[in-house]
Amino acid sequence: MDHAIVVAAGTGIEEEKLSLHGKTVFGSLPQIKRLIITAQRAGIKKFTIITEKGDSSLKDLLSGDKRIESDISWHTLNSEISLGPDHSLIIQSNLITTPRGLSNFMEPGCGPDEVLVLTDSLDDAWIKSDGDEISDVFSRGGKAVGAFIASGRLLEKSIMDSMSIRSFVQEHMGRDKVKLRKFSDSYWMRLDSESGSAAKAEDLIFAHVGKTATGWLSRNINSKISLPTSRLLVKTPLTPNMISILINVIGVLCGVFYAIGHPVWGALCMQAATILDRCDGEVARVKLMETHKGQWVDTISDQVTVLSFILGVPIGYYVISKSPLAIILGAINLSIFIFFVIWSFYFLKKYTNSGSLVTYFDVDKLVEGQKMSLARRFIKLIRPMGRRNFYSLAFLVIAIVGGYPWVLGILTAALVAFLIHQMEDMIKLRRVDPKNSILK
Repeated sequence: MDHAIVVAAGTGIEEEKLSLHGKTVFGSLPQIKRLIITAQRAGIKKFTIITEKGDSSLKDLLSGDKRIESDISWHTLNSEISLGPDHSLIIQSNLITTPRGLSNFMEPGCGPDEVLVLTDSLDDAWIKSDGDEISDVFSRGGKAVGAFIASGRLLEKSIMDSMSIRSFVQEHMGRDKVKLRKFSDSYWMRLDSESGSAAKAEDLIFAHVGKTATGWLSRNINSKISLPTSRLLVKTPLTPNMISILINVIGVLCGVFYAIGHPVWGALCMQAATILDRCDGEVARVKLMETHKGQWVDTISDQVTVLSFILGVPIGYYVISKSPLAIILGAINLSIFIFFVIWSFYFLKKYTNSGSLVTYFDVDKLVEGQKMSLARRFIKLIRPMGRRNFYSLAFLVIAIVGGYPWVLGILTAALVAFLIHQMEDMIKLRRVDPKNSILK
């Protein structure tokens, strides 16, 4: 199924006026644009948008956005329209959800004269439309989500008259031609005429974005700072890539402070950059601006921060101690880091479709079934410590308690451990065909 009918005219499942919501802005995007991009990412390639007669404002909102690559045709109520016999996804213009939420629904599973209704509160995925369940479909604030599947022909008469989603569904209920499917994954809500509706929608999206973080520290501590910051950034014209670069400036200060003899300030800068590093991704997901290029920009920016740390620590230690050990360990650390970056980027390019280093932590999925060495078992156990949200906080504590010697020593030990890990990955991945990688 690659066709969607967006109903931005008439009334919805709760008899709300659908023409009021397409221009509503939250998360810096008008609702109609958010809905089209969401459905497009779910697999829709062609859209038919139904508007009120004389309403051309929605067209202007969609024009010029390079993210919208689908074919869009526009029709108004009370005009002739031919939608054809194929099943289409039918979406109310006030529905807010995710690509996964829609794609999980987009299998017809109903006959040419039946309507499939997406609902949120059934115990079974499929329930015939009889009995008391039907009244639940129209419960205030729940049950029917606002997405349907039906043959386009079933809608034609309704559109030529006056579109009412509720009447459309009720008509087919009366003929026992409605099936219900339970909503799964992510979230949904519908905009309404209440003054706080857009604010609730933004709260919902940010709450979902906050749950996508990896690691306990990131979800439960770092997000308490990053999410409010992202709420401010999302209202600015800054793109996620611009935010990545700005955060990287803070990260580079980490190495500068270490090099000039202020390890605690250096560690604080790394911790600040780590917390704020969530912001570019959060803003990208809220603005629906996630791109493969953006993942690489974020990843490369992160490595510049780490590089400044790896260079700054031995330089600062040598300045205060004149110890040749600082130069030796610094050279070892830099060599391992360069190897790490080259191999990790090669892995991402060859075995995944991602530009995020977080994906590297899924390497075990590619080598499952192969004998696991004692070293690998140990590395797998401590691997969560390799996430930046963990080690940046750890090095802050180490810098406060032990200063340069402890920071440099533990940094070297950690890099050597992950060098062993990567060498084993290289050996085991020789048996894996990149074309059949489950990470692509």
